[in-house]
Parts: sequence; structure tokens; C-alpha cells
Amino acid sequence: MEERVKKFSFFCDFDGKVIKVLDDSEDLFQEDAEGSLFFTKVVPGDLEKILNFFIELKSQGSAIEWDINVACTRGPTTFSFFGGVFGEYIGIAAATTTNGAKELFADVSRINNEQVNLIRNVTKENARLLAKIKEQESFNFDELTRLNNELVNMQRELAKKNQELDHLNKIKNQFLGIAAHDLRNPLGIILGFTDLMKDDLAGFNETELKDMLNRIHNAGKFMLGLITDLLDIANIESGSLELNLSEQDLDTVVQENIAMTSLYARAKNIPINYSPPAGEVKIQIDRDKIDQALTNYLTNAIKYSFPGAAIDVILEITGGMARITVRDHGQGIRENEVEKLFNAFQRSSTRSTAGEPSTGLGLYIVKKIVETHGGEVGVGSIFGQGSQFWFSLPLNPVPSK
Repeated sequence: MEERVKKFSFFCDFDGKVIKVLDDSEDLFQEDAEGSLFFTKVVPGDLEKILNFFIELKSQGSAIEWDINVACTRGPTTFSFFGGVFGEYIGIAAATTTNGAKELFADVSRINNEQVNLIRNVTKENARLLAKIKEQESFNFDELTRLNNELVNMQRELAKKNQELDHLNKIKNQFLGIAAHDLRNPLGIILGFTDLMKDDLAGFNETELKDMLNRIHNAGKFMLGLITDLLDIANIESGSLELNLSEQDLDTVVQENIAMTSLYARAKNIPINYSPPAGEVKIQIDRDKIDQALTNYLTNAIKYSFPGAAIDVILEITGGMARITVRDHGQGIRENEVEKLFNAFQRSSTRSTAGEPSTGLGLYIVKKIVETHGGEVGVGSIFGQGSQFWFSLPLNPVPSK
């Protein structure tokens, strides 16, 4: 007897969240499926493949005949995936045969066309009713003008929102690319070493085990840092970065940050020299966020300095602003790369001196934190001689956003 073709289809948004289930012969989607990510239906080993399918689908408008394993009730099952972009959402069909998936995707396209036609008919009917209203003698022209102005304003606001959504969608697509690319290597390290330890733990001596655990720890630390940066940027791009202002002595803040990073600096035999101001520098800031910004500057200076090279930290008051400068005597940055350093997802060609990883997000987050405080950021660098990064904060408090 010929085996029954398993299949499912659905509409989802550009983030992969299910909007509507159309067909589900294997009961993969439960009643609460709407709003959930369809990637979770794929077996873990094919997660990168489904992400690549989704990226191709969004970038090219369609993707066909992708064989991907799905976690069914009776175990992993290979489905052929077809997908297409339909305006503001995406349609996906999958079946255990290519022909089955192709036919199911044709049904998805038909359903979409029916919905489009329905919207067109409603629009035509609205236009007909408006024309009929215009023909009536009692029609109030002033009221029409007011309504038309409101409609124009709504259209402008809608266009603005669409631009914002398009920007956020591009950011989210970058998130997917970053997650798929930058998380893959540390995950591979963790899985590789844990597989070795699981299969033959007794076959390794203490030194080898410590080395493997250290590599696993570093990979996990990098992944945590990347995820934290991505969450910070998500808050920034959604406009939800808020300040919890309190009065702080900026001199104390700088000294405590230097003390925290000194262990990292000592590991590379790098001294940190601090030039404080004449007295206290009282200022209204969000302490946690300024700590995050200054720590980023200090760790970057250590990361890109050679062992034994000094780092200078300067706190000064100029023009009603408190300015913190972190100067290293390391490799420097190429001139054509300097102006892009504070953009999201940017990395320079300069490499860390001890193989420390970088997400390319830290300086962008620093810029947003400082600007939310009403301040400015800047950088100066001479390739082969070193760099100095600074940010300034207004001495007068700014309203919390």
C-alpha cells in the first residue's frame, strides 16, 4: 500500500511567527500555534538549514524544494519545503513528497489570491459608495475636506510607520544572520568537546580536561555576550531604552571600572594609568549603563593592545561636559574604517592580540547609551600607533526617556 503523504501549510510573518495554519495532517501545530515560531518544529540538527531556507525566501521572494527534517510524533521525518512572499506575510507548504509540497503550495497561493481579490472588491465597493455620496445634494463639502485631511495625515503616518517597520525588519534579518553565523562556531566547540568527554571521559588526563572545560567556558561566555548585545540592540531599536538617573561621582565611577578590568589587563601585563580631575565630578547618570559603556572602551583597549603596552584613562571637564578618554598604544585602526566603528554590526580589520572574539555591536551600544544621556562619542586613531576613544556627558541632568 502506498504510504500516505504527510503535509502541512501555514502563513507566517517575516519573523517566522505563525499567523494562520492552513493544513496540518500531522497535528504539528496545536491550538496555541498562532504567534509561535515555526522553526521549533524542525529537528535541532536542521535548525541552521531552516534559517537559511527562511533567509533565501525573504531575500529572493521564494524558496523551493528544501529537504528539511521535522520532529513528527513517530520520529524525524523529511519534508520538502516550498515558500513564497505574499505582500506583508509569507506562505509556506511542506510535504513528504516534492509533488505533494508543490500541490500544497499551489493551494496556499490560491488562498492568498482569494484574499487579495476580496480586499480589491471591498476597495471597489468603498469607492462606489464614496462616488454615490458625492452625488447627493446634501453632501457637506467642508466635512469631506476635513475627512480627506485626516486621511492624508493617516497615510503619512502609515508611510512613516512602514519605514520604521522596514528598518526594524532589516535589523531583525541581521539578527538572524548574526545568530546563525556567530553562534554556530561556539556551539560547535561546546558540542564537540562535550561529545569527546561523554564518550571517553576516563581517557583524558586532568590537564586535558581543564583545557576542554576552559574552551567550553569561553565559547559559552562569547555566546552569552552576543545574546546580551542583541537584546540591548533590540531595546534600542524599539525605542525602549530608558534611563534610571541618579547622582554619581564620575571620578569614583571611572576608578571602580578600572579596578574591575585590571584583572583582565594584568593577564596581558598591561598597566592602566588614570588622570583624575582636581575634585569630585557630580553628575546625573544611569550608573549601570555608563558602567557598560566605559567597560566596553576599557576591554577593547586591552583586547587590541600588545602585552606590556600601557593604557591611559583621562577624566576632564570642558565646556560644561565631563569627558572620559581611553587611549591605547596598540595597533591603531585604518583611516577608512574609523568613521564606521560606531555603526551596528561593524568590525575593523584590526585583530585582537590574544584571539579575543568580538561581536561588532559594543561600540554601537555605547553610542546609543551616551546619546540617550545627551552626550557625544568620538574616536581618533593612527594606524600602527594606537587609538583613543572618548565620550562626553552633560554636567546638567537630562530627562529620562
